Amino acid sequence: MAPKLARPSICGLQAALSACRISTTSTTTMTTITTTTAAAATTTATVTTRTCASAWRAFSTTPSISQSLAVPPESPKFITVPEPPQSAEHRLPPIRGHLPVPRDVFPKRDGNRKVKQEWIDAATPVSKAEAAGEPPKSEEEARRRVFAAARRKALASGITGLYVRKTQRQQRVQARAERRRKANLAAATAPERLDDVLTRPTVRASTALQTTVMPDPDRFAKAEAARERHRQKTELKAEARRDALAQLYVAAQQFIIDEAELEARVEAIFTPDYHRVGGINRGQSIWDQDAAPVSVADLQAEMLGTSSKAIDANKPVAMKTTKRQKAVAEELTGGKL
Repeated sequence: MAPKLARPSICGLQAALSACRISTTSTTTMTTITTTTAAAATTTATVTTRTCASAWRAFSTTPSISQSLAVPPESPKFITVPEPPQSAEHRLPPIRGHLPVPRDVFPKRDGNRKVKQEWIDAATPVSKAEAAGEPPKSEEEARRRVFAAARRKALASGITGLYVRKTQRQQRVQARAERRRKANLAAATAPERLDDVLTRPTVRASTALQTTVMPDPDRFAKAEAARERHRQKTELKAEARRDALAQLYVAAQQFIIDEAELEARVEAIFTPDYHRVGGINRGQSIWDQDAAPVSVADLQAEMLGTSSKAIDANKPVAMKTTKRQKAVAEELTGGKL
């Protein structure tokens, strides 16, 4: 271990700082002359020059290297404090690992059994010779009896001290819990603060005291209206299902039900020249055959008789009326005609 070195005295530091502040020159020269006598008398002069940074003052507005490297006043190094060449601080080495959890010396099931004298006597019994009152036979035995008595006394004092510490710790914990309980109870039962009272919106006493929910006087009428709406929705769904079933029944007239009809239909459609020969509506693809979907403008032109198609433009009124009557009859009867 390195020996402790003496720290610099405060008086010396104060004197150095005072000399640094009072000095008006740019440098302070300290000259130390050491005379050494050898075979021939030789005198060696060692001159040590130290510049006081705090007494230096620049007379130019142009920043220089010294100004850029100057220590600011908020820096800890603004005042030069001499330090010893070797620090006297002793740092403890880091301890690796962790300490085990200490066992409970006084478990709850035992209570204060270990503090009683009976347990201490049973834990540290004396020898048969000592219990019988026989004197020690040798100095070694006498010394062992003294050591045993010291161990018994240390065990008794140690176990008693541990029990006192445990009791005090439990009392502190209980006192802290009681203080917290009282503080929480006081905060819960404390009256409202004045700022809360003054900033609360105005509420009538009758409204504040009325906490029950009054029944709606129109609840039966609203329930009946809701029941009627539900019945209408159910009827609409049932009507839609019946309409879909009727459409399926009408479309079933053209269903293919055997392999002969399926083969004939496939042979009639899947031919290389199906879209090139035949009716006037056939073309190169299915779009040429069925044309584009009917738009609202086409329906309006067909109704007014101004359609660009000659068939629709020259369609008699009787045919249009028949088509409308058929749509109305399907809507009324709920089936396809």
